[in-house]
Amino acid sequence: MPLRRALPALLVGACAARLTPSAGPPLQPGPALIVIAESWHTEICLPAHALASTALAPVRAGAPSAAAFSFGFALESWMRADRPGLTEAFEALTGGVAVVSIRALHDAVPPGAEEAIALRLPAGGIGAIAAFVAGQMRVPVPPSLPPGAGLRLVPSVIAYSLHFTCNTWVTRALAEAGLPVPFAGIVLRGQAMAAVRAEAVRQAGAPGRAEPGAPERQP
Repeated sequence: MPLRRALPALLVGACAARLTPSAGPPLQPGPALIVIAESWHTEICLPAHALASTALAPVRAGAPSAAAFSFGFALESWMRADRPGLTEAFEALTGGVAVVSIRALHDAVPPGAEEAIALRLPAGGIGAIAAFVAGQMRVPVPPSLPPGAGLRLVPSVIAYSLHFTCNTWVTRALAEAGLPVPFAGIVLRGQAMAAVRAEAVRQAGAPGRAEPGAPERQP
């Protein structure tokens, strides 16, 4: 199921906050995850091999050849509708039942990613993110669908609302991993990616520089 390409203007990530990088814990060498943005939506991409001994290990059974898996959070009715309309748009504004999405990838990021920013994590960060994502699922972590077969949608223990969107969820996951990334008040794509970009700058150690070797794709 492809990601939905349009939401009301309230959910379009046009608001890019100015954030000041803050101190964080010691980081492990090399990129550990990639945050991607598609349309109004953001997700976290984790390399398949890194999930082997984590709470998300079961996803690998459905896609043993996958290079990576992406995880996101979304309004269930919007993601399941063939052609989301006014009903789904209204529910996006008023809140509703949410799902955690799982997507197996042939490469490090999905082909439709419009932005991609790699981050390093503190020791234990992958395990912490995996525990957070698994803990958001109402049922045991299932196997993913094979790469290219679409999204596995899993019922979430929390609801979608204007105050807790996919973008809040992604930045909350980064904070759970120990990164000094804000999540309170982050609801739009632009806000989320600004927070991620500020953290990438902090990790690079100098303003305006991306981490060497880390992919950074922008519109």
